[in-house]
Amino acid sequence: MEILDLIDSLEELVIQARRLPVGGNLVVDRKRMLDVIDQLRLAVPTDLRQAAQVLETKDQIVAEAREEAHALMQRTEAERARRIEESSVVREAYERSHAMLMDSEARAREIIGEADATAAAHLSEAAEAATKQLDDADQYAMEVLRRLENQLQAFLESVRMSIGSLQEKR
Repeated sequence: MEILDLIDSLEELVIQARRLPVGGNLVVDRKRMLDVIDQLRLAVPTDLRQAAQVLETKDQIVAEAREEAHALMQRTEAERARRIEESSVVREAYERSHAMLMDSEARAREIIGEADATAAAHLSEAAEAATKQLDDADQYAMEVLRRLENQLQAFLESVRMSIGSLQEKR
């Protein structure tokens, strides 16, 4: 269940609450309210699972980059060997293949670096989003509980005044 759905459930609890005849306050089912708050807390780890998926995606991107680098290095080595066989100028072929190998290694390092940076950015964004959602959910729950506390205090004061009024009449 999404956090927004749970917030809607909290709102529905307040809407469905019975009105008290004195003071216009509401009686909210405490157990249902606490259940929804618990579900809110449980809904947050979904974002953490998304962060784990980002890490998994990072690992996959890095593995693909390594495979691509390995394949590129194999193609380069095969090209180097072929040129050595075809050419009478072995030195030139060696130098060119060595340069290609260095380029492919540099490109492989670049691809891995880009993959790491992308994965780190996604992970950071997911962690920030998860933290913000958790903070927002806690703040909303605190606001709801404070409002409930104020309403209960007002109701208690109303009951005390009614008791005092009845006692004065006797």
